[in-house]
Amino acid sequence: SEFTLRRMGARPKSWNSGRKMWLLISVIGTFMLAQILIHFFTISSSTMVKKITSVRRSDPTDKPIERTGGQTDKRWLSLHDEYTQLSREAENIDVVFFGDSITLGFYNSPAWELILKKYNALNFGVGGDRTQHLLWRLDHGELDFKQDPRCVVVMIGTNNLDSNSPKEIASGVLQAVERFLARFPKAKVLVVGIPPRSKLPSNPIRLKRDELNQILKEVISKRQQKVLSFIPFPNLLTSDGVFTRDYTIDFVHLNVKANQILVNSLMEAIDKALST
Repeated sequence: SEFTLRRMGARPKSWNSGRKMWLLISVIGTFMLAQILIHFFTISSSTMVKKITSVRRSDPTDKPIERTGGQTDKRWLSLHDEYTQLSREAENIDVVFFGDSITLGFYNSPAWELILKKYNALNFGVGGDRTQHLLWRLDHGELDFKQDPRCVVVMIGTNNLDSNSPKEIASGVLQAVERFLARFPKAKVLVVGIPPRSKLPSNPIRLKRDELNQILKEVISKRQQKVLSFIPFPNLLTSDGVFTRDYTIDFVHLNVKANQILVNSLMEAIDKALST
């Protein structure tokens, strides 16, 4: 009997059937809950990415914007403050370079020593900057020179390529140019084309880079201002347009060899500008 089975330590069949049913319901419930959670987090993550992308894309390239993202240690602002102080103390500056990590890159290479041997120079490059960040820096002290520099070299826009069109980026670059011309009316302003991006010429980012440089070249040439020139970025590509490891460390930044080529090209352009 059922009573006898209980006394002997066994369980009735009805109990085992109920237990199996309970386990089955638990498994099904857990699976369904997991699917719901996965769906929820997938949607949430997608929405978050879209929001972040939307914010980045909505930043105007030709309006000054302080750079705050990823800067909890305020290193960007600290570097800006340092540049502002240098500009206010500087005298007899031949050339000042404005830009992003490409500009900062040759400051941190042996090529910078060649520049210092020939010019009294300053380098105001900041890694990661976009056109809007440079505009903010210009509007908040980095143009407050005690004595105007003779030449300004600007190379900016590569960090905008992921988020903005070539026309939008060119607009930001030209806004910086207007600030240089207004603040230093006698200085020569050299706009340098941005370097290659990506390994292959068919890459969409490379194509945007090419279009941006072409826009800048055409707009600046049409202005026919003696104090303003477009300087093409030196050719670092193979005959079929490949950007190789001979010149780049990551298909964005330049290695020592490429920095040397870039600086030689810039010095030639600076010499020409200062002699006219």
